[in-house]
Amino acid sequence: MSLGRKCKRKFGVKKLFVLTVLCSLGVYIVTVVNRARGFREVWTPSGPVNVTVGQCGVKCGRGQISFYVKTGVEIKEGPMICYNNQIVISDKLQNFGRGINLAVINDKTLALEYVKAYDTYVDDYEYIKDMKTKVKEGHLVIMASFDEITENLSEEGHKWVKMFGSELIDQVGFRDSFLLIGQKGLKQGYAIESVQSKGEKIYSDSTARQGCFTMPLGPLLAVEEVINQLISNKKVTLGKAVEHCGRDSSCPDRHIPVMVSTGKDSTKLPEICVNGFMIMDSEVNNAGRGLNVVIIDQHTGNAKSVMRFDTYEKDSTNMELYLESMMAGDIIIAVAFDDASRKLAFHTRELLNELGSSMAQNIKFRDVWYFIGQKGIKGFTNMEKISYAGMDAEWPTPLQDRLCVPDKIEGSDIIPDPPANRNDARRDFCKKFDGYGDFCNPEHVDDPFIVPAKHTDEQLKENPVYSSPIVIIPGLNHNALVRTMETTIMQQGINPENVLVMFDEKFPELSDLANLFGFRNISLDGSVMYTEQVIKALEKAVSVFPKAKYMIVLEEELVLSPDFLYFLSQCTSVLDKDPSLLGVSTFNFNGNKETSSNKSLVYMVDDFPGLGFMIKMSVYRERMKGSLQSCCSNRTWYGWSLPMYNQSHGGYMLVPDVSRVFRNPYQGFNSDEDFLVHLFNMPRETNLEKDPVLLGTEHLSVTNYDTLIKEYISSATYISDSDIGKCSSSKSLLRLPASGKNFLLFYNQTKPAEYSVLQKLSSCFNLHTSANHAPYNMYKNVLRFTYMGNNIMLIGSKSDFAALKPNKIPTFK
Repeated sequence: MSLGRKCKRKFGVKKLFVLTVLCSLGVYIVTVVNRARGFREVWTPSGPVNVTVGQCGVKCGRGQISFYVKTGVEIKEGPMICYNNQIVISDKLQNFGRGINLAVINDKTLALEYVKAYDTYVDDYEYIKDMKTKVKEGHLVIMASFDEITENLSEEGHKWVKMFGSELIDQVGFRDSFLLIGQKGLKQGYAIESVQSKGEKIYSDSTARQGCFTMPLGPLLAVEEVINQLISNKKVTLGKAVEHCGRDSSCPDRHIPVMVSTGKDSTKLPEICVNGFMIMDSEVNNAGRGLNVVIIDQHTGNAKSVMRFDTYEKDSTNMELYLESMMAGDIIIAVAFDDASRKLAFHTRELLNELGSSMAQNIKFRDVWYFIGQKGIKGFTNMEKISYAGMDAEWPTPLQDRLCVPDKIEGSDIIPDPPANRNDARRDFCKKFDGYGDFCNPEHVDDPFIVPAKHTDEQLKENPVYSSPIVIIPGLNHNALVRTMETTIMQQGINPENVLVMFDEKFPELSDLANLFGFRNISLDGSVMYTEQVIKALEKAVSVFPKAKYMIVLEEELVLSPDFLYFLSQCTSVLDKDPSLLGVSTFNFNGNKETSSNKSLVYMVDDFPGLGFMIKMSVYRERMKGSLQSCCSNRTWYGWSLPMYNQSHGGYMLVPDVSRVFRNPYQGFNSDEDFLVHLFNMPRETNLEKDPVLLGTEHLSVTNYDTLIKEYISSATYISDSDIGKCSSSKSLLRLPASGKNFLLFYNQTKPAEYSVLQKLSSCFNLHTSANHAPYNMYKNVLRFTYMGNNIMLIGSKSDFAALKPNKIPTFK
């Protein structure tokens, strides 16, 4: 007999019809639920699972994801997470730890994003921070516990497990085992999860799940919506009843009685009363340090959520998400106690502004403040006060008010004060170390740190200057070092990781200072003389950056021009072409107000190296390494003597007409003090423009530069012998008949290194020369500079170019 006839005989036609309809309806409901939930087939393994590379111990259908998750076994065996036939966390991989072991998978590509262990036995800060910022909405997370996860998993931490669809996390106790497979934004109850209680044991048994699933695992909601649901589902604990919250009389209709107290110093905790009940104080809802926040339902007048954010110890990203989850019309009360400012982010303050605060941006160390605002307010609330701490952080005057808060707060059009930041890192440094003048001045100590400037020209990113080490070698003047660091971090395209502050071990505070700027720093063995420290710094920098093409060196007392790096970057093309070029000096020793004016002009010179300079690493390796004590033990203003580049010369440097560094006036004790004071204390010209373009760089090779000088000699105007004689004898400045012209003078020498006549000429141009020192910026006994807008060339009689002098032109003697 057929199945249909048997059913008809047993149930009858009508009953059979009803049964068929009910079955169909049941199948439909199951289908709808499964579609909402996503396909899943989950079971508890009955015994050991064969999990090896390439499989998770189960074969799934097409489009399904296989998994095997097992929590740790006491502290003997780590957890196991196998996903899509890939073992991502295991005892063998040794990538697990105490607390929550997590694998994050991209829900779009199914690629593994990262794995990490969060020790929530100690603290859940990193866990909460990463769940907010690193895990994106919809991302799949797989969790497995090891040892213990709940000891310091805060209420906020529990919320960020529920954010992945968990409804069992609140059941997890000390040393219980817990696993979960969920998605960020998954509706609560749709996660795959398991809890194994330890009962009377020291540790719980391990729990495991295995199976297949598809994504999404269930309904996915916006993070803000999930948070709001979690808040709505939680009942606020009420404290003692306080009639009218301490007011003498009841509030009008549609007004809520409220009392706020900011507490006193660090001993009396803050208090918040809402609608006749204490909501936060020493006995209820964990009032304390940081920002104490109550959210009120505008329709009922009752507290719907309570939270404290310790923004002294932890950043305010938790609070930001909390504020963003508020519903339209929600009323907020916030009270700052002890200190709430240390890690209260600028963006959090902006969110408080949007809720009606006009003072949140002004909260600083130990200031007390309360604020009552509303989501959707137009303008700024008048229910807000702040009391400032003293200059030495003395406790401020406490605040206490009893108010009637309307269910719809009317905002005013008052514009809040400009945002003000508190630079705690800089304050800590200044409290720890003395003598940092302007940097630690109370008027500037809260100035924000300078952010490294990005390139405005994308093509410059590939220039090797911007990947070269910048070696800062401090002297004794730490205030000058601050100015060097400030003007270094301001350079366009600067990478702080390339900056090395090489300080003497006797001054460890310079490490703290360098850290404020984000610069790398290295302690060098103590030195008696500054030149010893320079040599040690060069040797160390080469070992740190062995593959760099150039090395940039900044000596003590320097301030960089805005285009310091840009200027150097424009010189690299010619440096690479001519092996006789050693590098670039950014300081023109002849660059005073009268003899320096052309920001686009660069010279070739015999001097090496300069104060702020860049040299080729090949020059260091081939000609300086191992011989620094013999070649480079002088202060750089006296010059270094490298082994010969060839049999005739040691090599050349490029020098700008207008300096790209400023050297502070000389202060110190030196047998050559008069020379140095005159050299560095005269009025100097330093570029202040951001991006002047260099011109004529194609001439900056030995062959081309010699040709340029020859062309200059053939076309320049000769300075009259009588004019130069008058100014040199009277030591007055030379007056030239024009500007923007090329002028030339030949002077007498008795031998190539004899410059007595040139020293006599120097007073005509205000050049700095000394009988005991060779003149600066010579090139084959030719001196070039600009003077009052003109180009000047002085050629010695022992120069190779002296042969080009016409017979009718006299040589000045």
